[in-house]
Amino acid sequence: MIHPATTSSPPKTRIFVGDERLTADRAVLTGPALHHVQAVLRLQPGDELVVFDGRGREALGVLELFQGETAVVRILEEIDSSTESSLDLTIAPCLAKGKKLDLVVEKIVELGVDRVCPISSDRSVSRPREDTAVNKVERWRRIAVAAAEQSGRTQVPVVERIRSFEEFIPNRPDDTLGLIFTTNADHDPPATLRQRYPNTHSVIAVLGPEGGFSDQELELANQHGWIDVGMGPRVLRAETASIVAAAVFRKGAGWGRGWKRGGAGSA
Repeated sequence: MIHPATTSSPPKTRIFVGDERLTADRAVLTGPALHHVQAVLRLQPGDELVVFDGRGREALGVLELFQGETAVVRILEEIDSSTESSLDLTIAPCLAKGKKLDLVVEKIVELGVDRVCPISSDRSVSRPREDTAVNKVERWRRIAVAAAEQSGRTQVPVVERIRSFEEFIPNRPDDTLGLIFTTNADHDPPATLRQRYPNTHSVIAVLGPEGGFSDQELELANQHGWIDVGMGPRVLRAETASIVAAAVFRKGAGWGRGWKRGGAGSA
């Protein structure tokens, strides 16, 4: 049975639990979620928190007890959230040196991206070994969860494995608008795309590495129907460009209007 919340406003603490651990009346916290609640936040039985499954469901609950390697949360009420855009947005940043992609993943998840597809390109400075690449992707997935918790999102974006440019580009779905952001493009700036493609519900934006794309990569993209897009006269850092692209499609030029839950209209 679902009970009404005991406070007038939901608490700020939000915890991702996964849909398999969130039932109608209980949520079970394990692993990183348990550690965050118990060791970092130091919550106690009786404290309220928000739990969400990463697929659109969100609920207000009260921490009941710690039991071995788990914590049990009793659900008080469902929360009808409207935080997800109806535009399905994928950002595909090319690998950058250091931990720059950590920042990119965090910020574009906060801005509402649905999917992150890291790409290795001809001019990518970072070329991790297979074992290192797996660790990087796992870290980005943890960052995505934390960013979704912090920003009030009800869905946790997918962070896919690292793929080469040559593997990624030919596999764009037919119903998805594919964009390649380059410094030399002088047509189809982001502000005009909404007018040119008013019925688009899915966008993939590919952002280049520090050295930009090679001529062969741009030719391959053009052969597969990708559109060159510019960001104006300034040359942005690779990590800045990814964040700007996410912001454009979530907040600018009419993209992202309408919501997946609790709203009307479509992007």
